[in-house]
Amino acid sequence: MPGAPRPGFRLLAPLAAAACLVCAAGCHRTVNRAAERRVRDALPRVIGPARVWRAHVDNPAERTLQGRLRTVSIEGEEVSLRGIVLLHLLRIEMRGVVVDVPANRLRTVEEASFRAVIREDAVNAYFRENPPPPDEPVHVRRVRLRPGSIHVEAARWLLGRPWPFTATVEPRVAGPTRLEFDPERMSVAGLPVPLPAGALRWLARLLSDGLDLSVLPIPVRIRRVQVDAGRITLEGEADVARLLAEQAAALMKASGPPARLPDAAAPSPSDPEPLRRPAWGL
Repeated sequence: MPGAPRPGFRLLAPLAAAACLVCAAGCHRTVNRAAERRVRDALPRVIGPARVWRAHVDNPAERTLQGRLRTVSIEGEEVSLRGIVLLHLLRIEMRGVVVDVPANRLRTVEEASFRAVIREDAVNAYFRENPPPPDEPVHVRRVRLRPGSIHVEAARWLLGRPWPFTATVEPRVAGPTRLEFDPERMSVAGLPVPLPAGALRWLARLLSDGLDLSVLPIPVRIRRVQVDAGRITLEGEADVARLLAEQAAALMKASGPPARLPDAAAPSPSDPEPLRRPAWGL
């Protein structure tokens, strides 16, 4: 919903603060293990279900007491997000994290990165779960991931029989969260007659939608895409600065404009000098 805060900022502050609040519990590794357990237990709710979630806090205990965390990493295997391909691996790493522990609020993150890995079998499962419309004559049989490109084995129904063909395309980064599969750059082999442009556009759109990372609760920006045998790897930054800006805007909108205080009556010459307080109040 426009203007609504992302669930991601509700994730980051409590999870980072949890790493600080458990510091008095014991020695360095014991403290970090307790923090990691709290982070791990919250991940299915705030990001999504996965076969397994892991968390790692790399920080000296004395700095954690101060709310300053060197590195906080989260990693999930077989992460299921609504509407896109199953992620074989999702890793988000935050460095230079500063937390306001009493307020349970994330203050700053120096930098954050992400890495997502998608396997070939997950891409094929996505195509099975999203079949073409009934009037579409092209049906995808199998997708193969090869070094540098994606190969789609499909068939076009024509004259009462299927005509098999192969389409090959190289993905390109098209925006912060999307990849582009340009239909005009697809090479098609095996058909004796031209393939309709609409069929290629449908194929490109389905690939792009299935790899759209805008569904993540933390804003990301894809910087690199690499296709290897059997897998696609996406890497980039997690835009925590944008997340904090959305949080601040949401808080300001919820609180409304500041109330105007009534003007104080001017003191008479006989009145004692009023006590002057700092503008922020004490």
